[in-house]
Amino acid sequence: MTPPPSSTILVAEDPFVSSFLKAMLRRHGHQVVIVEAEHALQLLQSGELDADLVITNLPLVFQPVAAQIRLVYIAAAPDATLAEQFPQCSVLRKPFRNEDLLDAVDHLIGA
Repeated sequence: MTPPPSSTILVAEDPFVSSFLKAMLRRHGHQVVIVEAEHALQLLQSGELDADLVITNLPLVFQPVAAQIRLVYIAAAPDATLAEQFPQCSVLRKPFRNEDLLDAVDHLIGA
C-alpha cells in the first residue's frame, strides 16, 4: 500500500505548542512550516506558500483568507463566533488529545 502524499501544514502558535505540533505532525507524514501569524498570512496571500491547512490560536489574523483556507483553531477558550467565519474549521480546546488533533487534520485535509 502506498503512503498518502504529504500535506503541508502551516503552524502559527506559541513556540512550545509549535514544537510539539511539528514533532507530532511530522511523525504522521506531514510537512510542517512554523511562522508567526502575521508572516503566515503574508505567505498565504502572496502565494509563496501553498499550505493544505493552518493551525493557530490566532484565527483573527487569518480572516482576510478565511474562505480560502482550512483551519484548526486551538485555544483554551475558543471563540465560537470567530470560528464560524471560517467555512472549513475545526476547533480544539486546550488541552486536547493528540488523537483529536490528528482527527481534525485528517478530516480537513480529506485523508
